Amino acid sequence: MQAALTQILTALRASIPGLNLLISFVIQREAHGAAEKLMGGPEAQVYSKVKSAERTVLPEMGVPHEELIKELEKLKSNDADAEKGRLFAYVYTTEKDKHLKAVREAYHMFGDRYGIPSESMDELIKRANDIFSHENGLNPAAFPSLRKFETETCSMIASMLNGDENVVGNLTSGGTESILMTIKTYRDLAREKRPHITDPEIIAPETIHPAFQKGGAYFSVRIVCVPTKDDMRVDVDAMARAITRNTIALAVSAPQYPHGVVDPIEEVAMLAEANGLPLHVDACFGGFMLPWIEKLGYGVPKWDFRIKAVTSMSADIHKYGWGVKGASCVLFRNKSLRKYMIFAYSKWPGGLFVSPSMAGTRPGGNIAASWVAMKALGKEGFLKIAQDTMNVTMKLCRAIEEMDDLALVAQPHMTAFAVKSVNPKVDIQAVADVLESKGWKLERQQKPNCLHFSIMPHHSVSSDDLIAALKDGVCAVKNNEISSEGMAAMYGMVEKIPDKSLVVDFLKDLMNDIYT
Repeated sequence: MQAALTQILTALRASIPGLNLLISFVIQREAHGAAEKLMGGPEAQVYSKVKSAERTVLPEMGVPHEELIKELEKLKSNDADAEKGRLFAYVYTTEKDKHLKAVREAYHMFGDRYGIPSESMDELIKRANDIFSHENGLNPAAFPSLRKFETETCSMIASMLNGDENVVGNLTSGGTESILMTIKTYRDLAREKRPHITDPEIIAPETIHPAFQKGGAYFSVRIVCVPTKDDMRVDVDAMARAITRNTIALAVSAPQYPHGVVDPIEEVAMLAEANGLPLHVDACFGGFMLPWIEKLGYGVPKWDFRIKAVTSMSADIHKYGWGVKGASCVLFRNKSLRKYMIFAYSKWPGGLFVSPSMAGTRPGGNIAASWVAMKALGKEGFLKIAQDTMNVTMKLCRAIEEMDDLALVAQPHMTAFAVKSVNPKVDIQAVADVLESKGWKLERQQKPNCLHFSIMPHHSVSSDDLIAALKDGVCAVKNNEISSEGMAAMYGMVEKIPDKSLVVDFLKDLMNDIYT
């Protein structure tokens, strides 16, 4: 009887005003009930506590490591245990597998060192990852601990980015996936709310991360890039002119990666509000640094959920959040918006399928390590790291500004900057060749030609050497003491090619050969 009634209601949806709202209400009520049943059994208490708790925020002080390990082990005891032989999906390896020791040693050998002057922090995060290395975030009913870690981590990040209690999100494998999920969300939102759009576009600065172009290619959304002004912040007037009837969202950076500069987000927000458009702030790079340097008194333009028109944000835990790779977070202003990110399929013979992100299997170790990193540092820990890193950044920036032949491309808002040559006789790419011949590994950029530096706490040990190396590199270029086999020649060649599709073909062939 209930199935027949459902079929009738579904058939009448398009013809009876208001019926869709009623059906949506019923579906939401049933989904809520189903969630409680799924999280039943031994996990029910954990689930209900998380559901009823207030927003989780970062602790003022870091939680002692021993206390965190005990909590991890206690929470794991409520998860499905594959070694008991009663789980038939999600887990393919266990602690009893003989090869695991070699796998774990390899992981530790090539895993992150977190750039924090604390061996114990390294060990804590590795331990968290190890404890949950076999668990899979695909099914939160089987592993309720992972659901707790994920929701609490997103909650802590939302609070850090000044989101209210309605802001929700999910963890992803990295900034690229967070951006891809954002593009998918706004594409699907437009499909429902603005079905006349057949060629959707997102307007963004030319300095926005290439993950937007990748996501646009994947999801058939055109990313329209507009120029920046001399300060490398997006030209808001150019963005306004680029908006068309096909525009489905605007996107900006906090900060953009190339030069460490925050876009004029408040101005872009006014533009988004005036045109009824969603606004994404890509804070993958700065989401875990800008909040703290702002609290330390450095000048940072308003950039986060304090701005009403900001509808979503992304922030990478595996950058200045000091978690393991890969771990990022994508946040939305409310659950209604996040729903467009979620993929569901109801016709598979293997069962009902639903997933919040691109990945199916989601490594439990990364989720647990993200939670532990934030809990272990607390506000005090993040503030101290931010201050130490800014001290190194400011020292390097001052030294570069005092050089006759080099300058900053733009004044950075955080712990990253770009260096250019102001002497026509000094090719900055040739300077990079000199430094790389001495063992430095540098990030080369274009438009304009420059070098990028992301600063970490551990750069305090090499900052004086870097200043000296830059000076020596300039002298070597001036004296023509450079090799013709460096990368400077390639960058010079690329700059002169008018048809950039040829450069794209070259890059694809290059990558193809590297992995052959």
